Amino acid sequence: MIMQSIFDLCVPRDEVLKGELREDIFAARLKDVMDGTADPVYQDPSTFFENTFPTSGLKTLLHDALGRLGGDAAGKNAIVRLETAFGGGKTHNLIALYHVASGKTPAASVAALLGKSAKLPKPGALVVAGVVGSDLDPTIGMDHAADKLKTYTLWGELAYQLGGRAGYALAKESEELKAAPGTGLFETLVGDKPALIMIDEIARHLRAALAVPTATKRSTLADQTIAFLMSLLEFAASKEHCLVVLTLAGPTDAFANETAMLRQKLAEAQSVVSRQERVLTPTDESEISAIVTHRLFKSVNRDGAQAVFDTYARYYAGVMDKNADLPQRCTRAEYTKEMGAAYPFHPELLTTLSLKTSTIPNFNQTRGALRLLAWTMRALWQKRPADTWLIHPHHLDLAQAQIAEDLTSRLDRPKFKSVIESDIVSPLLGTSAKAQDVDQALIASGKPPYAQCLATTIFLHSLTQGSASGVDPADLMLAVLEPNASGGGDDPAVVARALERLYDQAWFLEYDGHHYRFKTEPSLNKIIADETALIAATKAKAEIETRIKQIWKRGYFKPVYFPVEPADVDDDADLPKLVLMQFEAVKIGAGDIEPPALVRRIYEYKGAMDSFRTYQNNIIFLVADADQVDNMVGVARRYLAIGRIVGDAERMSEFNDEQKKALKKMGEAAELDVRIAITKTYRYLYYPSPDAGKSNSFLRRETLPAQEQGDVEKDQSNVVLRVLRALKKVQTADDEILPAAYVKSKAWDQNQASMTTEDLRQAFARKIGLRMLLEVNQLRKTIQNGVQTGVWI
Repeated sequence: MIMQSIFDLCVPRDEVLKGELREDIFAARLKDVMDGTADPVYQDPSTFFENTFPTSGLKTLLHDALGRLGGDAAGKNAIVRLETAFGGGKTHNLIALYHVASGKTPAASVAALLGKSAKLPKPGALVVAGVVGSDLDPTIGMDHAADKLKTYTLWGELAYQLGGRAGYALAKESEELKAAPGTGLFETLVGDKPALIMIDEIARHLRAALAVPTATKRSTLADQTIAFLMSLLEFAASKEHCLVVLTLAGPTDAFANETAMLRQKLAEAQSVVSRQERVLTPTDESEISAIVTHRLFKSVNRDGAQAVFDTYARYYAGVMDKNADLPQRCTRAEYTKEMGAAYPFHPELLTTLSLKTSTIPNFNQTRGALRLLAWTMRALWQKRPADTWLIHPHHLDLAQAQIAEDLTSRLDRPKFKSVIESDIVSPLLGTSAKAQDVDQALIASGKPPYAQCLATTIFLHSLTQGSASGVDPADLMLAVLEPNASGGGDDPAVVARALERLYDQAWFLEYDGHHYRFKTEPSLNKIIADETALIAATKAKAEIETRIKQIWKRGYFKPVYFPVEPADVDDDADLPKLVLMQFEAVKIGAGDIEPPALVRRIYEYKGAMDSFRTYQNNIIFLVADADQVDNMVGVARRYLAIGRIVGDAERMSEFNDEQKKALKKMGEAAELDVRIAITKTYRYLYYPSPDAGKSNSFLRRETLPAQEQGDVEKDQSNVVLRVLRALKKVQTADDEILPAAYVKSKAWDQNQASMTTEDLRQAFARKIGLRMLLEVNQLRKTIQNGVQTGVWI
């Protein structure tokens, strides 16, 4: 089967495409429905249920409620608690319950929820009341103009709804005293009649009621409201056909303290209500995709999309076989099923929205997801980008003002708007954000704007706080990579390079070794990177040359730094010369065995007249690795940049204490990094050896061992010494004495009848087949050995 795009297989609802899904439509209000003033999408029962996905929580609620209110055994619970965060479907479920209880809902509209044979109440058969905590102001009151009265308390409002003006009269004195009435009020108002009482978001009312004292000043209206609720629940539990449905928000919303207080009182009242209470979650996490899809699309052809799921599965398996960094779960059959359930959305988009973004109180869970995705879909269907098989996280177009506002100011994260404009997409014509800069070359080569895709995905993961903030590289790649219709797809290596360039250029992007995330303050890495760019390469090179002179010190060897001609290196039999070639003038690659031209010339010649060098066994060379030079210069520039920042008191005052500590530690680490970079660069040693052959000027190359952070010696001359000792090219005080017979055969000039000690010493400095003499006392011991053994006679 051939993949088809979402534009071929999915039909959004008209209001989505027309942009008529106003923000307030998503914010369902029970009071408006009960007053008959809600938008038709909520007010009309048939329209409401057409747009409602039958979640298991809603089915259970309606089934239990009708059983209770009709006396069926299935409805044994007198109290139902709906628990989840704002936007999690509580109010939506109450509206559904109200429509069914009102008797005005056609049976066909709720067949998917209750079955075709369900018996619905007739109009007026039930007593129905509902109070929303945010509407009940204990100071201003709720105005009931028709009867010229106001209600200020939960019991006053319920009494009015259940009995009109006469009902309110029964509760008026209690309301004026701010003293909760007992169960007798409901015995009078409700009695044994079937009654549904809904109380939504009462925690909001409790927040205001905490500031209202009772007439006796010994309590608050909040305390009395909770006491009244306990009486109401006790009354409901004592009746066969009375049901109280109470909604409580989760522990992370704005009214968490009031909710916790109410939850504690409910726990204390368990002896009364526990046997007749049921706690329901309106929307399960696994149902969010179905809810969103049902609300936003007219039709979705999942059967036709099977080729999409299969292609994605094959693509993920293929790139993982090539060692792409993806989470293992994406190759499992269960993940393919997730794609089917989430279609047309990519599972990573819905997972991020439901597990991360929805935990932000102002996002409002499912309501927030609907709002955000509706805008995203409208923009997608207007542009219809080619090869859109699924809606990925990066399809959230942050250039759209509504989407950017929804994910910044609405979530109390206004500073993230600067992150968008600086690093992801610029709203100003003629300017570009950092991701757009990175994407220019990609787009020019016919590739997608990977940097923007990556940045948008990281941004969505960055809005939560704490340990949940950010996305690890494998999950990031999973969210961004897409297959194509020809059997291939995005190259993970190209996307990874785009990520590297984005990280190098972005102002606010941070990587802690585990997660990428955007922060509202420029990262220290970025500040350092920008400062590094201001450090001239010449300054860095000068710093390196200074450091080289500190790293290779005079000891067994006499360092000669950066000669440009033979005359710069003395030709004598004194201390052996360790010649460090300037890293730009002389550098070689790993495959360059032959000594560089300048090294040959200095080794073979001496002085300004280029006469032949006499003491060729008294000179060695260190040459830079061409592959390491640029890195060495870059490390030095970074070190100087950090030093410039740390050394600027005015600038340091702009950082917080943690940043100051971090910068100082980074400066210390950068200093060591320079030393390591230099030792990694100066890794090729040339020393005199007959085995090297005439074609190589009798200079043999040896690679010095790599040194890491923990074992870098301060005096690198010792490293050279150890290598030469291992090669048996030097004679030190710690070595066994050379046999006199060996010295006579190798160092003695056969044309001479006698040689002085100095003559022998100079011979060691001339003849490349001998060891380099680093300790003259060793020669004296050899001479003594020859006298004792008669070698010299």
